Amino acid sequence: MRRTVPLLPAVVFGLALVVLAVGVTDWWNDRPPSPNAADIGFYDDMTTHHFQAIAMARTYMRYGSNDDLRSRAEEIDLAQSGDIRVMQEALVSWDEIGTPDTAMEWMGEGVDPNQMPGLATPAEMAALSAARGVELDDLFTRLMIEHHGGGAAMGDAAAELAGLSEVRETARLMAKGQRREIDELNKVRQAFGFDLVEPDSGH
Repeated sequence: MRRTVPLLPAVVFGLALVVLAVGVTDWWNDRPPSPNAADIGFYDDMTTHHFQAIAMARTYMRYGSNDDLRSRAEEIDLAQSGDIRVMQEALVSWDEIGTPDTAMEWMGEGVDPNQMPGLATPAEMAALSAARGVELDDLFTRLMIEHHGGGAAMGDAAAELAGLSEVRETARLMAKGQRREIDELNKVRQAFGFDLVEPDSGH
């Protein structure tokens, strides 16, 4: 006579398997993210990069006289300050601080943070602070276009190299947004009669 498994133990065993599967799924979904060097490096470097854009925007907000450019500067300040909060919160949640003395290692070649693509030099930042009127309009739009070009290139790299999907998407959106602003700022320059600016790494 064939022996059969009692019904109650079989049901209990089946429920145990379901509970185990649910537990494993929950653990997998809730597991801590594992950022790679590009995730950490991009958020760390782009924070530094954004700080200069904010400084340039606030200089124009203080001394600029064109209402359109003042509005654009305010938008840059607001948007990039928000980006910084997101990136810094992520770094804290990962218990990472980046490499404050070196930038771009995640792209394969470390440089001084002041040499990241698109950053204005100290002399250019001083000239921006000293400029007024049309000279400030010209310098602000030119330096910001160059700055956005470097940021877009960094975003492109992170969209390819980052390990976390949310970082790749953030990088992609940053690159897209900064290229859009490059086009808009060049339209402003064209309306002012200034030469168009083609950033080294913007397209």
